[in-house]
Amino acid sequence: MARVIIEFKKFPRHLTGTVDGYLKALSEARENLKKRLIVKNKVKINPMPHQLNVAHKVIYEMDTRAILADEVGLGKTIEAGLILKEKALRGEIDSALILTPSSLALQWEKELLEKFSLNFKVAYRSEDFEYEWIIASLSRAKREPYRGITLSRRWDIVIVDEAHHIKNPHTQNYKLIRAIDSKYLLLLTATPINNSLKEIYYLGDLVRPGIFGTYREFESRYFLDKKGLKITNRLELQRKLEDIMIRNRRADVFVDFTERVVKTYIARQSFRERELYRSLHDFFRASGNRLRVIAYERAATSSPRTVAKMAWKALNNERDLRIRDALLKVYRYAMEAESSKIKALIKAIENIGKCVVFTSYIETQKEIVRALEKNGLKTVIFNGTLNYEKKRETIEEFKKDADVLVATDSGGEGLNLQFVNFMINYDLPWNPMRVEQRIGRIHRIGQLRDVYIVNLIYQDTVEEYIYTLLHQKIDLFKSVVGEIDAILGTFERNLDAIIAEIILSSQNGLELKERIANLGESLKEMKEEFERVQDINDEILGVFDLGVREYE
Repeated sequence: MARVIIEFKKFPRHLTGTVDGYLKALSEARENLKKRLIVKNKVKINPMPHQLNVAHKVIYEMDTRAILADEVGLGKTIEAGLILKEKALRGEIDSALILTPSSLALQWEKELLEKFSLNFKVAYRSEDFEYEWIIASLSRAKREPYRGITLSRRWDIVIVDEAHHIKNPHTQNYKLIRAIDSKYLLLLTATPINNSLKEIYYLGDLVRPGIFGTYREFESRYFLDKKGLKITNRLELQRKLEDIMIRNRRADVFVDFTERVVKTYIARQSFRERELYRSLHDFFRASGNRLRVIAYERAATSSPRTVAKMAWKALNNERDLRIRDALLKVYRYAMEAESSKIKALIKAIENIGKCVVFTSYIETQKEIVRALEKNGLKTVIFNGTLNYEKKRETIEEFKKDADVLVATDSGGEGLNLQFVNFMINYDLPWNPMRVEQRIGRIHRIGQLRDVYIVNLIYQDTVEEYIYTLLHQKIDLFKSVVGEIDAILGTFERNLDAIIAEIILSSQNGLELKERIANLGESLKEMKEEFERVQDINDEILGVFDLGVREYE
């Protein structure tokens, strides 16, 4: 009631001085309050104005059935999270189904929990699909028995990420979304058009069945050419699109990201490090375990001490004598080797000043801190073991006094470090999305300076091959924020799992290098296709004004 009174007090006194005026003003105050978002102060982020405006329009003007088609980097996931949270706070939804490419499912789960306190279950098994709040890959949900379970119930809200994968009405993806019974539906895609305006018809018909009439009517009314790349009756079509689609552009919401400048230091492995690296591949062949390949191969390009700790722990649990022998050799070489990357790190920092250093491992983090402090640099650590208050204190200390913040990937989630514009990747994750998340800690909205990204890479290792793949083939380090997610959304597996399989199945180093290079060519083709589709969307949708307006 207090919030209604606050709203009521905004009305001029002469409108509330009579009984009729009082009752009318009170009624309007209640209605205005209903049309305000209560989510703004109930989340762990500071939403941008356009994101709040999108949530408001979708809820109050589009009946929460819409295509969110903002350009890459404007936060469609945030917009969807705001809508979900608002609906949940108002008690308007009790169940939600989010369908994504499989490579993005865990990312969705993490963002919704950390930013919106929404607890979703990633569905892998049949019984998982019985939960009220689930995230599932579209490829899994369209197969039996998952399809049957999904269609057997009514969902309050369904969200489809990378919705350009469902715009062909003849595919199982499209048929699944068409068949799902849901009150609300959100389709998220930066590229709703792939080849023709007809794809807007099919997406729009999912959101608001019949809005365009039949496809033949749509085609004859709005196509100026057979391919659907030229439009007629533009203003009429815009009025219809305004009811179902929102597309904000970076230029319109004043998001102008600064430049990314990339520098690479190549570190040569010492004799002991090379012996360690060779012994690891003997161990992989003995073990044949894909998860071990990912863990140990990445650790070897981070720190010998990290490998030693992992190997010692594994030795205590290993019963296979052949694997134990190979693992023992790994442990011995790891204990004898010293990290050549440390020297490269010291050299890199000499001309930088205040910076963030990212590593994937706690053990490596300790080694880095010891080396930096030995060289007179004031250093603070940031990792997943710190509680909220300690994290806040660490950031303040870094901001005021420290030279270097050394962070792990788990600790770095949620970090906002726009006051720094230098970062170093001490070791390189194989998953490009995780690399992008690191960069996003400093290269984000609010960063006023160009951002410098330094990569430390071991020569003649899988890390160097992957760096070449990410840098030269998809230009990861200079991409627009969020672009990598959109490009790799077509992968049904994480890239690191694909690389691990290549390592296990390659007979020698030359074959390994060639096969990773082939993977790089595939990624390059995906990026080129994404850019082609972006150009088509800009050309066709650029004639419409589908951005949102301020609601407050």
